[in-house]
Amino acid sequence: MILCFVSKFFCIHGNFQTPSAWKPLAENLKARNVNLDVIPVNLENYSFDGFDRWVDGFCNSVETQSSHEKSFLLGYSLGGRLALHACLPRPDLWDAAIVVGADPGLESEEDKRLQLERDRNWARRLTSEPLEKLADEWDKQPVFCGLKNQAPRNPGEMDASKLSRQFEVFSKGLQQNLVPKLAELKSPPVLFLSGEKDQKYQKIGQELAKSSPIVKAQVVADAGHRVPWENPETFVQVLIDFAFG
Repeated sequence: MILCFVSKFFCIHGNFQTPSAWKPLAENLKARNVNLDVIPVNLENYSFDGFDRWVDGFCNSVETQSSHEKSFLLGYSLGGRLALHACLPRPDLWDAAIVVGADPGLESEEDKRLQLERDRNWARRLTSEPLEKLADEWDKQPVFCGLKNQAPRNPGEMDASKLSRQFEVFSKGLQQNLVPKLAELKSPPVLFLSGEKDQKYQKIGQELAKSSPIVKAQVVADAGHRVPWENPETFVQVLIDFAFG
């Protein structure tokens, strides 16, 4: 059975990833005969002068590319934070958004200060230490629930200086708390996904769903923080059901 959807899915990756991280998603959808155009977003195509400037450039580009087709957002971790930001100025641009393991923002100034210090440390180290060593260290953080990275990662595609810039510009320490603004939106519908092993982001998703009428939280079995790659079959089915159900 062929599902005849004509839609674009703009996919934003996380830290220590490149746009090719979404290749398995495109292949999975193709195998299911879902007529959906997966568009991996290259963060470097838009301004690195902060969240607002990046989002402005991204939304303008999406509006140009959409040609009256349905437009969906998908963002993981850092990409999920950028996706939430993109919903605010142009809710009319999106038919729906899916965010995976994304923090809508820190509340206290002390938490922001500490997070900014951590991210600036990563940014500094990326300019002076081997990239593969740092990627391995990144994967061993508690947030990943002790699970091996299943997402495609080709060191040849990664530029340490650009990754460093991402940590500097898109630190949660510089991000505003989006919860109050998301609570005021009436669209688009947002699905917040977290893995059953990812207790931290399960809680974040549940609290966000309570505060915002557009957000629905859902937990995906047999997955930790990297849901799209740790349980790809369930993830793709959830994506299809939410976006086209």
